[in-house]
Amino acid sequence: MPIIPAIQDRLRLGFPKSGDEPLYRAVQQGCYLADHLFEGEPFLANLLGQDLRGHLRRVAISYQIDRYCNLGDLPWSTEMKPMPKGPWHWLEIKGTGSVAHVCRTEDKYAFPELADSRQDIRLELQTDLFNWMDRKPIVTALEDIPRLYAWLTFGVAQDGQVSHLCWASPAPASDDYIGHIDILDEIRRSGETPPVSPRPDPRDKLRLKDFVAESLIKKTDQASSDE
Repeated sequence: MPIIPAIQDRLRLGFPKSGDEPLYRAVQQGCYLADHLFEGEPFLANLLGQDLRGHLRRVAISYQIDRYCNLGDLPWSTEMKPMPKGPWHWLEIKGTGSVAHVCRTEDKYAFPELADSRQDIRLELQTDLFNWMDRKPIVTALEDIPRLYAWLTFGVAQDGQVSHLCWASPAPASDDYIGHIDILDEIRRSGETPPVSPRPDPRDKLRLKDFVAESLIKKTDQASSDE
């Protein structure tokens, strides 16, 4: 299924170009923060600990985006919300007429691998769009749906650099994108990618560590209350 221009416009309405550079900084800082926290904890220096690196990066990226939004450096509202299944949580990013969740993908055009920590709710939101499209022009259909669903997809190279960062709106029932914005490419077209220091501010490292510890305590308390 090809990219639909009206979907592209709706994506940009919800997640405008003015947010590209601060979003990139937030994501890259999150990657560096996660890697520094990971490397600073000796008990993670094993194969089981290595399995957690990707999860810790997702936590740190979500934390930084949420923080940027709360500080007003990004123009969206965010909320850490429970996922539909299991004990997991994700960051929900709400823009004008759009909602997105953060997902890692192998490359810029790949789809997230389905897992407990990467759940797919596009059927819940996108199906209505295509039902309406059968009866009216897409521009009119888009005006009728309350929220367009998208993923904020990212990838990280071995050196900790963000390899891709995209707003991607999936088709409801196939692994195709009907809207796709390559954020890094958009930034490069406007100039150079802004530099981000690979050495995080010690205060940011401490804030992330406290956030992770607090989240684990809450999860433990929730599990105890459910028994």
